[in-house]
Amino acid sequence: MSTPPFYELPVAHTPQHPVSALVFAPAGGSSAAPRLLVSSWDKTVRLYTLAAAEASTEEAPQQAQLVHTFEHEAAVLDVVWIDEQRAASASLDRCVRLLDLQTGQSQILGRHGSGVNRVRYDPVSELLLSTSWDSTLSIFSLSPPSQLHTLTLPAKPLAMDISPGAGAADETPRAVVAMTGRTVHIYEMRALRAACDRLAKDEKVEEKSWEPNQTRESSLKYMVRDVRCMPNGEGYASASVEGRIAVEFFAPSPEAQAQKYAFKCHRQVVDGIDTVYPVNAMAFHPRHGTFASLGGDAIASIWDAAARKRRLQYARFPSPLTAAAVSADGSLFALASGGENIEDARHEGADKGEVGGVGEGGEGNVRIHVARADEDFKPKAKAAAA
Repeated sequence: MSTPPFYELPVAHTPQHPVSALVFAPAGGSSAAPRLLVSSWDKTVRLYTLAAAEASTEEAPQQAQLVHTFEHEAAVLDVVWIDEQRAASASLDRCVRLLDLQTGQSQILGRHGSGVNRVRYDPVSELLLSTSWDSTLSIFSLSPPSQLHTLTLPAKPLAMDISPGAGAADETPRAVVAMTGRTVHIYEMRALRAACDRLAKDEKVEEKSWEPNQTRESSLKYMVRDVRCMPNGEGYASASVEGRIAVEFFAPSPEAQAQKYAFKCHRQVVDGIDTVYPVNAMAFHPRHGTFASLGGDAIASIWDAAARKRRLQYARFPSPLTAAAVSADGSLFALASGGENIEDARHEGADKGEVGGVGEGGEGNVRIHVARADEDFKPKAKAAAA
């Protein structure tokens, strides 16, 4: 019998409530062991170091050491690495916090008028962005820590990501903000940096300097749950509550836009009914360009964006999946189960109330799973021509 691809980490002090984000440390760090930040609805951000139970590098990490726990006043909806020593968090308490990963201390970097749902850092422009349900996007500097400017968005933001710049095929880092009403704004980070620099010098900054480089209508008809940018910087994928994923490209040329597509996923027939599950999260592999999708059906799948095909589908996890991450070197894939599931009182049987046999999530059912990533995410080789 072959070894299961995933190991459930026997971590101390595992979050008791669903995980909102998993993020591996950025590339180039000095730490020998992988480090993982975990934000949760239990009002915490946890920093772990992962280590293999055996010396063999073929093993996925099976042990986790809790390094720090950062307490918040309310649920934490997102977390992002800034560098080896710092991270930032977004919380329902309306605050964006700067986390010191060495001392375990934190400070409030800025505030919004409502809960903060996303936070991202761009190392090229050295700007930190946060979005809030008050329909604003805030821009922060970290040298010194300060809130530089706040933009009013046309609708409530649902998801955000920043494309890589340095080392990507397209070296223009962009922020993608998906909002209600199918509105998508795409900002060029260097342009925002230039506007912030002029503002700091008390120079006049025209309103158009803060406008997005592109405004689009999402290809998805229903509410977006996640947005993730391609590692080559050429585009992004977005996922919705209606079991669909859209793959889009930044270049406005007709040739580039002709490549965009959308597809159905995370669906199954339950008692003769086609049941649709939300796609809660996605994660790209930094080298292969393939990506994982995680659904409310407790299923994780790997997709080849270029070939427009599913690479593989893992066996069902214990409960709905909420977050995922691939390490910066592409060697590890982590995901979290324990999200709340779609309950249906009419569903009879031993698993009554759990549609399609999906296990119970929520408090006390949160698990973090880690596997080796390289082979599972590697695109299938094309068959040689006869």
